[in-house]
Amino acid sequence: MPNVVKGSKQEQMVVVPYRPRRRALLITLLVCILGGSAASGFFYAYDQTMRFQQSVQLDKEALSRELAVLRTENIELSRQLAVLERNNVMDKWATNEVQSTIRNLREQIAQLKQDNVFYRQVVTAETEDTGLIVGQMDIHSTRNPGRFRYKLVMRQLDADGDSYLAGHVNVNLIGRQGDEQVILPLREISAEQEQLDIRLRFKYFQNIEGELALPAGFEPERFQVAAVATEPAEKTIDQYFSWLVLGD
Repeated sequence: MPNVVKGSKQEQMVVVPYRPRRRALLITLLVCILGGSAASGFFYAYDQTMRFQQSVQLDKEALSRELAVLRTENIELSRQLAVLERNNVMDKWATNEVQSTIRNLREQIAQLKQDNVFYRQVVTAETEDTGLIVGQMDIHSTRNPGRFRYKLVMRQLDADGDSYLAGHVNVNLIGRQGDEQVILPLREISAEQEQLDIRLRFKYFQNIEGELALPAGFEPERFQVAAVATEPAEKTIDQYFSWLVLGD
């Protein structure tokens, strides 16, 4: 019996049979399990790595294609921008040219208008007191109320006795009927005149005369005499004569 110290804790001893083969088998099994786990982990990690690399490669290829498309679009947009800028420059140049042309035309028109005014003034000054003129415009009363005799004399001033004056004259009587202004052509109130444009052809003078009848309620104010000479010199006159009735 072994020696035992009095008062110390005693542990029981277990007797295990010694089996070296079983132990080796367990160790071998444990090593296989650990190795299998390690191999599985390695292959899983390898598979995931390959999948990731494939995904990255696909993404890289897709990005490369997209980049190529964007570069192509960028080149096309750059070309279009260059065309637009060139067109813009051409439009500005054309606009400036048109505006310059318009300015020049306006200046030419303004100059021509000034020249026209000048020439008209010169011609008017030279012909104002020559050629066709109104020599006389008389109105005489009659014994019939509302009926009057008229006499218009057209003359050729400074006539040389050889040249005929040709043209026409319009005569209108202007007045009021009620609150409205009314213009009556001479042919509407005088039986002696059949045309609006009364023909003129004479060497020295031409009388235009007859009787006129006023419409009921019409109040005469003035005559308008508008005449145009075409020969021997062109001339236009437009004169007004107040309605002034002379005795018989």
